[in-house]
Amino acid sequence: MVSQKKIAELAGVSRGTVDRVLNNRSDVSPEVQERVMQIANALKYKPNRAAKSLVLQQKNLKIGCILGEEENPFYIQLIEGIEQKAKELEPYGVQVVIHRATYINSNANRFVEKIDELLDANINGLIIQPFMDSFVIDKLRLIAESQIPIVALNTNESGFEHCYVGNDFYVCGKTAANLLDLITGGTCKVGIITGFLNTSSHADRVRGIIDYIDEKPNMEIVSTIENQDDDFISFSKTETMLRNHSDIDALIITAGGVYGACRALKMTPDYNRIRVVSFDDVPTTKALIKDGTILGTICQQPVRQGALALEALFDYFIDPSKFIERKIYTDIQIKLKANIDM
Repeated sequence: MVSQKKIAELAGVSRGTVDRVLNNRSDVSPEVQERVMQIANALKYKPNRAAKSLVLQQKNLKIGCILGEEENPFYIQLIEGIEQKAKELEPYGVQVVIHRATYINSNANRFVEKIDELLDANINGLIIQPFMDSFVIDKLRLIAESQIPIVALNTNESGFEHCYVGNDFYVCGKTAANLLDLITGGTCKVGIITGFLNTSSHADRVRGIIDYIDEKPNMEIVSTIENQDDDFISFSKTETMLRNHSDIDALIITAGGVYGACRALKMTPDYNRIRVVSFDDVPTTKALIKDGTILGTICQQPVRQGALALEALFDYFIDPSKFIERKIYTDIQIKLKANIDM
């Protein structure tokens, strides 16, 4: 096994300097950083994980999390995954502080206030689902530059250094449209119901749907609405969309508000002619799959995402070099009535 002492000898620096470089501390010149990293990479250096883990026990790491709406079952499952992993990491002195971003997904100032609350609590790392706003992104860039590692969970924004955990949402969107293509025989007029177009996960799904349908001459997108992941808003806007566009015979619901949208659908005369594809397998969506309202749903393993996000931060404190711009994709799952309970 290659040691830090060996790297130090080859680089002509002290072992302490090598340790600072490998642990991403900024008090080393760029030239020395580059020389040490070139040697470490050439020798395929790997840190002693067991020894590092013991060192972390003395640091009392505090991880801050800001996640979505309190009432959304998807985020409940994300938090379940984080809490499961947090329990595993308790022996290493890792503390996890979770803040719910209730009703702030469209309010950049309140979102940044939540971030500042965690910074004031002296967090060592941040798990967050950001949204597309320059004020938020600028804040996250400053945090990353201050050597606080960030995991962007479920939303892969650009503009700041981070590790991403979640689906490839563009491919998810294409998958949903492909599934609808198979269900309808390639001929349908589609209504898209999404949550927030200023959230990249939702926007990427919609973009994937659009790009797929653009290649299909007999598939057409008639209308796209935002429901803010809220069942009441989803009910109202879906009812209006279906009333104004009676030719819609297919729906793709790309985010939350599935139950509200389907309630509005069931009030539509002859609603059984409208084929529905959704995302996620929260309990209300499972029930709608079982009663035939939704024909298929695209799932993204939220419990696993939450666990992987916290694991990625823990791994960072063991080996920072593996963290930068890392992408950890979870599987895209298609669930139908036959496998909805699996």
